[in-house]
Amino acid sequence: MTDRYSHFDAAHVYTLQKREHRVLRRLQRFGMADLKSHKILEVGCGNGFWLSEFVKWGADPAKITGIDIDQERVDEARRRMPASLNVDCASGASLPYPDDSFDIVLQSTVFTSLLDPHMRQQVASEMRRVVSGHGLILWYDFHVNNPKNPRVRRVGQRELRQLFSGCEVCLERITLAPPLARFFAPWSLTLCAFLERFPFLRTHYLATIRKIR
Repeated sequence: MTDRYSHFDAAHVYTLQKREHRVLRRLQRFGMADLKSHKILEVGCGNGFWLSEFVKWGADPAKITGIDIDQERVDEARRRMPASLNVDCASGASLPYPDDSFDIVLQSTVFTSLLDPHMRQQVASEMRRVVSGHGLILWYDFHVNNPKNPRVRRVGQRELRQLFSGCEVCLERITLAPPLARFFAPWSLTLCAFLERFPFLRTHYLATIRKIR
C-alpha cells in the first residue's frame, strides 16, 4: 500500500494535477504568468512543496521566500530547496518584511489550522501588508470542516471576505472531496473528473485577493 501523499498514489496525483491546472490558469488570468520576474512569499511553507512548485513553474529561486513557525520544517525545506531560495523561521502574524515587498503571497491550508479568530485576522493583515499594490494573494484552503479532525476549522466565503475586507476577492470551489478521490481514483480518473463537476463535492476555495487601488 502506497503512502497517501506519495506520487505513486492515484488520488494524490489526480488532486495535484487538477489543482496545478487551476492555479496556473488563475495566475495567468491575473497577469502573473511571467513568474521569473516576480518576488514570491509563502506563509506556512512547511517542507517546501509549494516553493518547489513555483520553481518548477519558472520562478527564480532567488526571488522566492518561505516562512514557517516550525524550525524542523524550515530545516527540511532548506535541505530540499535550491541554496538561493530563502526559508525563514517566523510567524505569519508578524512577518519580518517591509510593506509591499512581494508580488505574490501564498497560503495553503494554513488558516484552517488557526482556530483563534484574532490570529487569523492578524495573519491576513500581515499578508495584505507585505503584498505590493499591483500584487496578488493566492489562497488555497478548506471551506468545509473535517469531522474527524477537531484541530482544524473551515474558512467560509463570508469569513474570507471579512479577513480581507477592502480587497477584491475572486474565488472558486476546487478539489474533489479527498475521501471520494481516494475511493475512485485507483479505478477511474474519468469518474473523478465527472464528480468534480459538481460544486458541492469540492472541498476547497482557490482565491485570488488584490488590494483595491
